[in-house]
Amino acid sequence: MSSGFESLINEMMTELERQRAEMTRLQEGLASITATAVSPKRQVSVTVDAKGEVTELKFLTQAYRTMAGAELSDLIVTTLRDAQRDVKGKLAAHAGTAGPPGATPADIANGTVDWSVALTDIFTMPASLVDLLGHRPTDLLDGVDIDRPDVVLDELREARDSGRKPQERGPAQ
Repeated sequence: MSSGFESLINEMMTELERQRAEMTRLQEGLASITATAVSPKRQVSVTVDAKGEVTELKFLTQAYRTMAGAELSDLIVTTLRDAQRDVKGKLAAHAGTAGPPGATPADIANGTVDWSVALTDIFTMPASLVDLLGHRPTDLLDGVDIDRPDVVLDELREARDSGRKPQERGPAQ
């Protein structure tokens, strides 16, 4: 016989294991996520990691030598932003449903998720569990008093054999 309390605990443990596995998958994949953008005329390429930090900058032609400083700077910055936008898209695709409720993958990638609130929500006891804990144990087990296991087992066997509901018994004497 499974009580409502046991069922709720099993449900919570299953969800916790699912979230742990999802976070492990997410964390393992983050190290390998990069994005590379190439300027429209293929003069420069920029590669960034999952944090959007530059890991490689390549000049693909000799065109940079004849460019004005401001023009070259704009080209690099624009290409860098393209790479950062691409890596955010990859992060969003990789993240899937990971993260706290209401947070988008972009929020996670941008670092705008308030994890202290998210973790507080995760570790807050659900109202249904608080409600269950407010009942006497006999209420949770259809009137069976769990303080008297010998009587409980006999009563459960009798009820099973006769097809009737177990009787509620008072506390152990």
